[in-house]
Amino acid sequence: MSGALRSTVQPDADASAPGDTMARAEFAGRIDFLYRIGRFYLFLPFGALCLVITLFERPAAPALMVTPFLLQIGATIAGFQLVRRYENRNRNDAPEIWARRYVFLSGISGGIWGVGALVWFVPHSFPAQAYLVLAFLGMAATEFIARAAYRPAYLTQASLSLGPLALMLFLDGNPIGFLTSILVIFFGGVLYSYCSSFGEMLDESIRLRLQNVDLVASLRREKNEAETARDLAQTNAHAKSAFIANISHEIRTPLNALLGMAQLLEQSELGHAQRNHVKVILEAGHGLKTLLDDVIALSRQDDSDAQAIEADCDAIHAARTVARLLQPRAWEKKLRLSVTAPAELLHAAGDPRRVRQILLKLADNGLKFTDAGGVDIAVSAQADALGGRQIRFNVTDTGSGIPREFAKELFEPFTPGDTSYTRRHQGAGLGLAVARQMVEAMGGAIGFESVEGEGSVFWFTLPVARAASSPRAEKEAVESVRPPSGLQLLVFAGDVRMREQLSHMLAPFGNRIAFADSASDAASRAGRERFDAIFVDSTSTDTLGASPGVNCPLFALVQPGMSVPVSAEKILFWPASRDELYAALSGLAATSNPARVTSGNRDAYSAAIDTSAFSALEKSLGLVTLIEILQSYTQTAEQLCGKLSDASQSGRWDEATRYAQDIAGAAGGLGLGALTQAARGFAQKAREGENAAALQTAAQEVMAEHERARSALNSLYPDLAA
Repeated sequence: MSGALRSTVQPDADASAPGDTMARAEFAGRIDFLYRIGRFYLFLPFGALCLVITLFERPAAPALMVTPFLLQIGATIAGFQLVRRYENRNRNDAPEIWARRYVFLSGISGGIWGVGALVWFVPHSFPAQAYLVLAFLGMAATEFIARAAYRPAYLTQASLSLGPLALMLFLDGNPIGFLTSILVIFFGGVLYSYCSSFGEMLDESIRLRLQNVDLVASLRREKNEAETARDLAQTNAHAKSAFIANISHEIRTPLNALLGMAQLLEQSELGHAQRNHVKVILEAGHGLKTLLDDVIALSRQDDSDAQAIEADCDAIHAARTVARLLQPRAWEKKLRLSVTAPAELLHAAGDPRRVRQILLKLADNGLKFTDAGGVDIAVSAQADALGGRQIRFNVTDTGSGIPREFAKELFEPFTPGDTSYTRRHQGAGLGLAVARQMVEAMGGAIGFESVEGEGSVFWFTLPVARAASSPRAEKEAVESVRPPSGLQLLVFAGDVRMREQLSHMLAPFGNRIAFADSASDAASRAGRERFDAIFVDSTSTDTLGASPGVNCPLFALVQPGMSVPVSAEKILFWPASRDELYAALSGLAATSNPARVTSGNRDAYSAAIDTSAFSALEKSLGLVTLIEILQSYTQTAEQLCGKLSDASQSGRWDEATRYAQDIAGAAGGLGLGALTQAARGFAQKAREGENAAALQTAAQEVMAEHERARSALNSLYPDLAA
């Protein structure tokens, strides 16, 4: 039917079209339904059954009895011919024409059945009459299905077929016949009443189908428009690339000749004024060449960048190569140019040529905008957001800094920041945009930090190459190191976040962490107290190492952009992962007192968990099973601690005691000794009738031990927190 609808109604006719257009569409759909659902041959079985029962009851005049059946055969043939003509109709024909033809055919069919009712009716024979009524009602129901879409067709057929039968039953003079005639009329009327509901449902289906047709046409049109726009954009991009390739060749050839001649002229014997003029020509020519290279790099659309992440780059070698290239310029401006890098470093996943190009742009910018001080190129390894490893490049200068209002547009093409300054240094605003494009193509990120008037730090990160360059680094990256316990450590770091991270990674395992506020305070405490190691900023390491009385190992915390001190026992590039920190401390002997927790008095530096016990559990159960057990324990302990807190605040000490005992049982099963002892201590105090203040304090100790245990478990098993 959908094909007929699309051919009868315009595709843009939908629910929002004018009312008469939609009404015609619905009417055309109904007529199409008439011609497609009709089964004219179904008349024949009902007619044959009526003929058989009549011949059985009234064997006389068989020719007359057969006449209605033969007429039905003729009507069936006529119906098939009408349907064939409808299928081959002129698509411009009005549906009203075919509706009238179908009504006419229905009238002929109903009239033939009416003649059959007159011929086949057996007077005073209730069985024969009942059988005839059943056959006629079955025929009427069948015709209803075929003609319900258009009520005039059904009304014509039903009235001409059932009317004569009802009349014969009424005239038979039998009360049962009279009632049966009423039943026949009632049956036909009920079916006629259903035509309206059936037609409404059919209209809704037609509207939805038309809307689908429009939607498909709209989607096809939008798809074609999008494909056309895409093809046009690709054509324009190819044309642009071809134009840039041609024009770059046409510009580069004479530009190289001009630069070559200017260099030869500079080496000849010239006066001071002429030599300055040639120098201006060379500087302008080099600036133009740099601008041309940046435009080409920014506009190039090839597949080389997609393969860059598969390459392997020695980050330290790249930084030193760039420093050697720019060293003459730094000497010319009387600036310091240095490289800060560790002795060993994993390789970066990136094209070495592009990494050097990015570093060259950033370092050249640093020298360009720095009038006093220097530029430092630092390379280090750090943890990424997912806990993996990445290589970070920092280019730090002591220049004028970047105004805050230009920060957002710094990496956009043709936005060089403060034009009053950058134009003086011949900046076109493309270098950083090109650098960002290259870094992102290799799977990295780029950014900067700047304080106006003090300098800037431009950085970019790249993933670690799949094949690590340092076997030792590979081993440390793969193996998980067990956290140390029982150490006494002194931390002197101005970065508050660094102090919090060190405490979070070390304190839960029974390590005593002390903090110094200044270098003199650190030196004084190191002389008076015994520490296994001192963590100190790289800028203060050499100063603290020269102080008298400091005889414990110094661990230098080297942040990006800082130089490596010479007096440090070990170097820890920060931010560092847990395994790197634990590996650095693995060689230290535990000199602090053994972990202990006494009833009612918790040692602040006792271990929240026994790492050796969990190591044994991991070997016996397997890591996956142990993680599942710990996840179940964490959920249970969280619920019990919440209930303990609520009961304690409400003064329901009996309930709180039961919760504390449950906590002790759950923690004791995993060997969490500190939490177990704290929970048992609370229960003991409750049984002894301690006052509310003491019990509140004991409950808070249980909560604190739970937090320490959870933090220690998350540090030991990072997958537990996922």
